[in-house]
Amino acid sequence: MLNIEEPISEQIEDLLVYDPFAEIRTTVRIRRAGSWYNISLIDINDNPLYDYTLICVHGWGSSCLNYRFLMTHLSQYFRIVAYDLKGHGESAKDEDSYDIGMFTEELAQVIDHIKPNNLVLIGHSMGTAIILNYLSLNQNRVKAAVILSGAANFREPLPKLLPWLIFRMDEKIKQFIVSFAMSFTSSKSVPIELKNAIKEQIAKVPYHVMRKSLLNTVFAWKRAENLRKIKTSTLLMVGEKDMLIKIRHCIELSAHLPNSRLVILPETKHDILLDKGIDVANLIHEFLEFQMDLEKIEEY
Repeated sequence: MLNIEEPISEQIEDLLVYDPFAEIRTTVRIRRAGSWYNISLIDINDNPLYDYTLICVHGWGSSCLNYRFLMTHLSQYFRIVAYDLKGHGESAKDEDSYDIGMFTEELAQVIDHIKPNNLVLIGHSMGTAIILNYLSLNQNRVKAAVILSGAANFREPLPKLLPWLIFRMDEKIKQFIVSFAMSFTSSKSVPIELKNAIKEQIAKVPYHVMRKSLLNTVFAWKRAENLRKIKTSTLLMVGEKDMLIKIRHCIELSAHLPNSRLVILPETKHDILLDKGIDVANLIHEFLEFQMDLEKIEEY
């Protein structure tokens, strides 16, 4: 089991296994359309320094384990909650719509279950669409947001052949595409053990989940007109060498969010949580402490 109080630099080897948090995983029951299903959740809440709760939403075909560096580094300061979306990781994988509405409703029920103080939402890639959709409906419940590799419209940056490929995918083709795609999404600095863990994560996502979440959530996300009303303080980050969500897409997204700032991480691709996980955690820490300082000033 990880020792959260140890410096992260001394725990790198422990973080390279498939699931460093297996001992503290729990299950949350989600109600949808009159039935129930389970999602797998990690909640690190060991007397943090600040009374803030960070809820992390992962991307397409991934799992909450992509937040391993962030969870380990930030848990001494904040309560950290990360969960596997339905169909992903250790969560239920039965038939469903796997659309933006389903995932947003799921996030809302996780929030209701956690009952967080000073809620901060963090999303990566597809997860940014989910938290932005939630924010457009419930921004008064959220103190701040962090958008990692996000866009106002996913249809433009993503390969147009992707839906065609996924309609003709079996498990062998899926693994080939995953291996090929990782050269575009992960930098050479990501350890091979971690890349193997990512492949194991993706292998847990069934074909029907990959297809439906791509078509009904990723390619369905085009909400620029709804974002301008979001006043929540938002930090955006993107990798300088991200070949999926380019800098210009994040600049466009930032322009739609009136209270946002954009940070570009040099020499970094799409998987910034794995490539520059400690840097991302430090930037989030700095951003949230700045928000707390602003609140103190406003009180006087």
